[in-house]
Amino acid sequence: MRKRVRGARRALLVPVVAAFIAACGGDDDLSGPPSTPETELGVVLNSVERSLTVFAVDSPDARFTIGLGPDGSPVALAVRGGRVVVPMGIVPAAVVVDLEQRAVVHTVALPANSGATGAAFLNDTLALVTNPSRNSVSVVNVLRGTAGAEIEVGEYPQAIVVVGDTAYVINARLGPDFQPTGPGTITVLAGVPPAVIGTIQLSGLNPGDAGVGADGRLYVVHSGRFGQGDGSLSVVDRGTQAELQHHTGFGEFPGSIAVDNGGRVYVGSFGYGIAVWDAATTSFVRSPANAITPGGVPSSAGVGLDGAGRVYALEPECTKAARVFRLTASYEVEAEVPVGVCPIAIAFTTVR
Repeated sequence: MRKRVRGARRALLVPVVAAFIAACGGDDDLSGPPSTPETELGVVLNSVERSLTVFAVDSPDARFTIGLGPDGSPVALAVRGGRVVVPMGIVPAAVVVDLEQRAVVHTVALPANSGATGAAFLNDTLALVTNPSRNSVSVVNVLRGTAGAEIEVGEYPQAIVVVGDTAYVINARLGPDFQPTGPGTITVLAGVPPAVIGTIQLSGLNPGDAGVGADGRLYVVHSGRFGQGDGSLSVVDRGTQAELQHHTGFGEFPGSIAVDNGGRVYVGSFGYGIAVWDAATTSFVRSPANAITPGGVPSSAGVGLDGAGRVYALEPECTKAARVFRLTASYEVEAEVPVGVCPIAIAFTTVR
């Protein structure tokens, strides 16, 4: 999801901004101080390395790395303002990163056996973090570095999407063996402090990620069961809090999703690459059998979209430093960004 960051100073990005100013310069307006142009950043979570790679979208060589700590198994991140929240998985904690300082500023303790997985910001101060092993979410104050009381949600929550003051908690319903015990659900939270206002029943197994389209609908990708090739997609009406459609055919264990403003839904899978689905026609543009294979690799560890709608794919490489591929409109690789070991999630933000 694309977020906006204001007021952060980054020495590494000064040349990028300065070049932009020079290109747009002249004597058009000398009546006041020059405005600072916006620079878009990509933030990549490297799971095995436990780090973030931060790069300028229009100048990928301008990048830096932030370490997250010596322990943990992070698989998701949330970005807002100058801050990033990363749940640490097997370590019951979430770290808060300040992009201006390029450092972890808080390590927030979560309940024991949290399994901290998904995260999303509610506002500039509060974020939600899922505790799948406890069927709950925790409210984290990113300024104070504290966590509030748990909120009970569905079984095995592993992702969150926030729209306005409403949070949609994606419950995978996994048992102790990490197999689905039944179709997933969505717990709907609203307000500050957040309170449960409803539950949405889904049809697919093991929902793992979701995104909001320009039509306001929620698109949920279901990973299904390992080896069964039963990945699927749900379309949810947020107004009625009901599943409108459920589409099968998304193949082997898809796990990431991004929705562009034109209604194209990009679904990433370690099993085949990136499938493309059209929300208007409810049909595939590129099916799993004809998926995008970024860099010639029929696999993708994650997918994301920058502010211009360009597609980014994460290379599934967990033994050495990997790459992020930026794709053209015809889904060819137009740029490669070196990142850390085992990239697993990507988000975008705009800075001044």
